[in-house]
Amino acid sequence: MQIENIKSRRMLEIKITDLKEFSEIKTGLSFKKIIKSVQNILPKGTREVRVEYTNRKGKKIARMQKVPIGRKKKLRS
Repeated sequence: MQIENIKSRRMLEIKITDLKEFSEIKTGLSFKKIIKSVQNILPKGTREVRVEYTNRKGKKIARMQKVPIGRKKKLRS
């Protein structure tokens, strides 16, 4: 039971929106992995997304994140 509490505290729940028609809530252990999983679903031409989440220390964060994240060489193919 203690392991589950530690893992749930580590989980991030991020609300991602492009300020137009796309909006989604994703859960995962890593901010970067969550953004990478969503960037393929985003509408074409999206350069920035708004992300809102509570970090592991409990502080609420709301900011704009540039997409795509990753190596340019791998993103092209």
